[in-house]
Amino acid sequence: MSKKEDIQIDQKLIKEIANLARLDLTTQETEVFIDQFKDILKYFSILDEVDTDAVPPAYLSSANKIMMREDEIEESVPTNEFLSNVPQSKDSYVVIPRVRIEQ
Repeated sequence: MSKKEDIQIDQKLIKEIANLARLDLTTQETEVFIDQFKDILKYFSILDEVDTDAVPPAYLSSANKIMMREDEIEESVPTNEFLSNVPQSKDSYVVIPRVRIEQ
């Protein structure tokens, strides 16, 4: 995002974000989030002022080397023992609430 490009934080944007997050916000909560989003973006704008010309790109997030290990076959937890720890099961399967995704 360039310095000339400003994001318009308004009720419409907050409602779109709330919808993506599956939040049902009241009008008062929406107004609070507008102010909070503006504050967050203001803090991030400080990063635009940092001189990064002499900083090389970071291709790896960690300097740690990946340690490879041999694959070993191990015994799995018995199904009955595993199912004894779940809230609800049926025919050797874990029962979970139905997931409904609205599009």
